[in-house]
Amino acid sequence: MAALPLAAQSSSDISFNPNITQAEFRKFSHLVGQGIYPTPINPAGGAGLLRFEVGGAATLVEVDNNASYWRNAVSNDFSTNGYLAVPRLVASKGLGSSSISGTYAKVQDSDLKMYGGAYDMPIINGGLVKPTLALRVAYGRITGIDVYNLKTYGAELFLGKGIGPITPYGAVGRMYTDARGIIPASGARPEIRLSDKSSVNRYTVGVRLNLFLPKIVVEATQAEQRSYAAKVSFGF
Repeated sequence: MAALPLAAQSSSDISFNPNITQAEFRKFSHLVGQGIYPTPINPAGGAGLLRFEVGGAATLVEVDNNASYWRNAVSNDFSTNGYLAVPRLVASKGLGSSSISGTYAKVQDSDLKMYGGAYDMPIINGGLVKPTLALRVAYGRITGIDVYNLKTYGAELFLGKGIGPITPYGAVGRMYTDARGIIPASGARPEIRLSDKSSVNRYTVGVRLNLFLPKIVVEATQAEQRSYAAKVSFGF
């Protein structure tokens, strides 16, 4: 656990060093945004009105806890073996021609929490031969941190095809982050405010295994860094 003697004092795990650069603040925000991005960890598409699933999941994002973007942003290192770990609860509901999902996440060993959701709208409904092409939009925001506010949102285009109980899929899209940070005043130094609005591409591949009870999904995503996600869900 690294000691940061120059960091602004705060009870939060996130505490920005006055020497943090704009590039470091942007990279840190992209990594946190990627970790808490409210994907339901599932191939996109519509689902019947009776379809409902709830599951436990986790996302792991690669971080370098020795890099300045990380050391200048945290007072207590909450990474785990080189990863930002984000356990989450995901619920999904079919709407007939589309589907929605809600996500609650908490970054491991941190006060940082996230609430968000996603909406899937099929463009081409899959069948025996045809794949499913669908658009997913998502939005989430963090809570629990006094000196940091982050919103993350985006849109992705998914292509997937069921083969028996297995559905491989891929997606490409764009993730946006809107971040605000505060470095409290200290002595003669006034309060410093940080801000960044930027975006990064997301490329995802995944596979869903439908065992009826349970359903298992694994994903890998390339955005600011490589991340991995998995979910086990139950429903009908």
